Amino acid sequence: MLESIKKLIEKYGLVAEVEEINPADLRLDLRARWKCMFGCDSYGKPSCPPNVPDYDECVRFVTSYKRAFLFRFKIEKIEDIRKAQEFMIEAEMSLKKPYALSTFPGGCMICEECSGRCSKVRPSLSALCIDASGFNIKEEMVAILFVE
Repeated sequence: MLESIKKLIEKYGLVAEVEEINPADLRLDLRARWKCMFGCDSYGKPSCPPNVPDYDECVRFVTSYKRAFLFRFKIEKIEDIRKAQEFMIEAEMSLKKPYALSTFPGGCMICEECSGRCSKVRPSLSALCIDASGFNIKEEMVAILFVE
């Protein structure tokens, strides 16, 4: 599974590290959501608050998974974010697992103009109340693909 994901990363021309993680090890913190609400230009988009479940539902969602992949994307230009988001959707679909779900680095940027909810939109880590500060992020953007 990991090898096929790495091939997809190459297909998209992205620079990324990927590692398997246990979702139970993720730190959820309501303050991550507050950072979305105050200070992020994506607030109000379909992938962001207030259009995502509340904190308790996010906790139930994350803890329902036993396996996930953490991606660290090297982002050099805005186009890399859009490509990373498109990659996350394709990676999710390629797994052919009914409950696989990807998260995005940042608010959804796939469509030129957002027309509201669509099949491609996914929540950002902050929207899911996941505290990304523990990932030692420097010049990367982080996303998670929840698997099973």
